[in-house]
Amino acid sequence: MKIVITGEPGIGKTTLVKKLVKALGDRAIGFWTEEVRDPKTRKRTGFKVVSTEGKSLLFASKTFTSKHLVGSYGVNVQRFESVALPVLERAIKEKDKVVVIDEVGKMELFSKPFRELVRYIVRSPSMRAVLTIPVRDVHPLVAELRRLEGAVLIELNKENRDSLLEDLLDLLDRGR
Repeated sequence: MKIVITGEPGIGKTTLVKKLVKALGDRAIGFWTEEVRDPKTRKRTGFKVVSTEGKSLLFASKTFTSKHLVGSYGVNVQRFESVALPVLERAIKEKDKVVVIDEVGKMELFSKPFRELVRYIVRSPSMRAVLTIPVRDVHPLVAELRRLEGAVLIELNKENRDSLLEDLLDLLDRGR
């Protein structure tokens, strides 16, 4: 069972993923990305990657100098990979887990090993996975995930975002 969730920025994809991880407990393995805000101004200054194992690292920031840019954010691909790749590699070896990947977006897609692991996970018939993608096809892999055969594509919006958690848990239980 593969579930692909899309929706406009700020609609609640990461919030939903974090609720799902909490509900699944130790059956969830993967990561999510969170905004980092300045404590005084509350303005967004970057993004961190957080694994289900509790590892967390800033990987995109307005203060980073990088050849990889998304808007005004410099992306440190090695920092992203140091948290995301080990947990995804472990997910491939573990049985009866739900792999959580939030998100397959512009910043994360700078990593070729990440793209390869995502493709492996979604093509593996025995693995269950929940992935989030942007609304627009910002990369061929995003387009591939949106059209993934056999996957359930869900658009998160204001109407369904508060009731979707139970639906996801039901889908994952049926997809064992």
